[in-house]
Amino acid sequence: LILVTELDYIEDVEHLFQLASIELPSNAAIVSTKWLSDCIRAKALTTPEKQHFLCRKAPEKKLPEDSATSTDISSASAAAFPTEFLCQMRCPLEHHNASLAQALSVLARNSEHQYGITKDQQYYAKALAFDRAAACLKSLQQPLLSISQLTDSCPRYIGDHAIRIITELLNTGASAEVDAVTGSDLYQCMTNLTAVYGVGQALAYKWYSCGVKSVSDATHRLLRHHECGEGQQQKRDSELVALLPMGGGDHKRLQTGLAFHNDLVNKPVALAEASYFRDLIAKLLLELRGPGFTVTLVGGFSRGKSTGHDCDLLITHDVEGREAGAVSDLARVLTAAGMVIHGTFEANSFSPSVLSRDFRVKELRSTLDHFEKWLGVIKLSSRDADSSTVDRDVESIMAKIDGNGCDRRGEGLPAAKRRALSPNYCAFDSFAEAVAMAGGEAGAASASRGWLARRVDLIAVPQSQYAYALLGWTGNRLFNRDLRLFAQRQRRMKLTSHGLFDLQKEASLPASSEEEIFQHLGLDYIPPKFRNC
Repeated sequence: LILVTELDYIEDVEHLFQLASIELPSNAAIVSTKWLSDCIRAKALTTPEKQHFLCRKAPEKKLPEDSATSTDISSASAAAFPTEFLCQMRCPLEHHNASLAQALSVLARNSEHQYGITKDQQYYAKALAFDRAAACLKSLQQPLLSISQLTDSCPRYIGDHAIRIITELLNTGASAEVDAVTGSDLYQCMTNLTAVYGVGQALAYKWYSCGVKSVSDATHRLLRHHECGEGQQQKRDSELVALLPMGGGDHKRLQTGLAFHNDLVNKPVALAEASYFRDLIAKLLLELRGPGFTVTLVGGFSRGKSTGHDCDLLITHDVEGREAGAVSDLARVLTAAGMVIHGTFEANSFSPSVLSRDFRVKELRSTLDHFEKWLGVIKLSSRDADSSTVDRDVESIMAKIDGNGCDRRGEGLPAAKRRALSPNYCAFDSFAEAVAMAGGEAGAASASRGWLARRVDLIAVPQSQYAYALLGWTGNRLFNRDLRLFAQRQRRMKLTSHGLFDLQKEASLPASSEEEIFQHLGLDYIPPKFRNC
């Protein structure tokens, strides 16, 4: 009997069988999915080999008692790595090893591109390994001058490949592999194309394979499709299919990303802009729904960044349930005020089973949640952001809504007008219209139009889940991944943006703050400014 699993250790399998009240067969050979992959490649069921079998967890090695107080540099480096999990390392934005960490990040992004293209798990593992190595370097409290400084800790934290790259950089100031990656046409194109809002790894490679090497290439080809005559239509249609994502609903988002690429990528959102928009949303909620709402700016800004590519806002209410519908109301109001370019609404899909199902932490970017949310691109004034103008700007927005002949939730309109104010909205009918709205193919007319296109995410969170949502949306993704992995492997718990579930007690653990979540996990609290893994 062969049992194939995605779990990591025999203890994990035994525990799941216990939870299901099923006896694990004593003659079961427990193997990883690598065995199944090897069978597929061999086109036959092969006999499992040593590398296929799961093993039991090894006891954690303890650092020498005097390692934390030693003045030796290598001991200090080891002390900076308290566990195998990054969620207990302190990684600030500004650190002593920026050039080394950046080189490893280049290799991580290249492996991510390869994983997105091939779905080969070895590239996923490489991307994760390089990212973890870079995070370890960020956590060091002094510049790394010699690879010997890492001798005590690198077997557990930094792989041989990363060690070779770091050694070469320390010895020569450059890495042939990193230089080859950054100089490659594929890496440059994939990096530029995946920066477009609405373009993932697979679509970027599809474009690259079709000869699309830049944002301007993609923009020009889509525009050419709209301009071609009937005789060329069939050929142009086949080209268009190659340029668009598989899901039809993603077309408008992609067109928004291309048309407003200059604003969305080349002109980052400043902290002052994000703070202004947070205050604007808070004031709008007060006008629309009354007091009791809290609006929090999360993401990179909450970790100390001064700029970002979007503005993420968590919205909650003092009374559980009062937050429901707030996001769709805001989307309709922003649309009625003429501020929305494109927006997509997602209804709350949470159920209690979410807390305990999907036990294994899988993907690099596994951050999905089930909150009510609106993901959009809006017009934000290009004047210097100033929160002192929020009251006046809210009055202006409300005046526009009243002028549309509807109440402040978009009610009282004819059906056609009501649909136009749906939280799922797009301000243009064609790509050519979107490009014209942006100011031409270069999209460089923001000064003359008086506004910038800005990505915003509005997320409505019940008060009982707010602390967990705050932790999840603060990030960064690598910190979150390791924190969830720690909960899973070391505490037999499942951590999500909705809560913490104890798999042994079969109970969820409430928390009113991030600090309380860390206490549940038995970990030292790491402030957001040190979560930049």
